[in-house]
Amino acid sequence: MKLETERCLIRPFTERDADDAFYYLSDPETMYFIQDPFTREDTEGFIRRYGMERKLVYALEHKESGRVIGHVIFHPYDDEEIYEVGCIIGKPYRQQGIGYEALSEVIRYAFAEMKLHKSVAETVEGNDACIHLMDRLGFVREAVLRKQNRVHGHWADEYHYGMLREEYRENS
Repeated sequence: MKLETERCLIRPFTERDADDAFYYLSDPETMYFIQDPFTREDTEGFIRRYGMERKLVYALEHKESGRVIGHVIFHPYDDEEIYEVGCIIGKPYRQQGIGYEALSEVIRYAFAEMKLHKSVAETVEGNDACIHLMDRLGFVREAVLRKQNRVHGHWADEYHYGMLREEYRENS
């Protein structure tokens, strides 16, 4: 998958992306709701396994800087016509609408070009930025798995979101 937005390219990862990816994946604030920050070795393994081999995540390259500032999650989820979407964006680029811009294009691609049946996303209680993004994109909260995840020593609810093709509104 190769997509372009006003400010970013969404493209396959390469080994050359390791330095940029390590910058955001090693940041405790960026990884707070996901897992422990990555080591350099974790980062290289992540890019190789999930980006290059399995193609579950894609590099989010900022056009102006030429740097990978995050990644987009986009892969089949339980069925070939249902895909999971999501994104992780490094601290200097958050709260600028880049996540909305990137996921809007991925969702457009999913429904308009791939003709998928459904798109899903997950997050945890307390991840207010992600919750706001899902709402803004038009996802519906379909399930709450109560106290499903440990987040830094306490149990947190896990939220499941979905959007059906017929609910998708282009340019929303």
